[in-house]
Amino acid sequence: MIALSPYLAALLLAAAVAVTWAARLWPARPTPAAARTEPEAVVWLACHTTRCAHLTTRHDETPDGLVCRSCGTVNGGAAA
Repeated sequence: MIALSPYLAALLLAAAVAVTWAARLWPARPTPAAARTEPEAVVWLACHTTRCAHLTTRHDETPDGLVCRSCGTVNGGAAA
């Protein structure tokens, strides 16, 4: 193995520390906004059935009301 002089080893260590700190302090790039993939007629609403465990699920707007995609229950009246 090649023996390094103490000065060269200290210089390499200082360079590695400087690069590490520069990478940590450099501002992160902003992430692009998420693209909407769902149709406009989708509503997130709490479904109060035991099958859906009273959790928020996706509902589709229909003339009868909001229909849960998981269990098919119609929640509420006509969608506003």
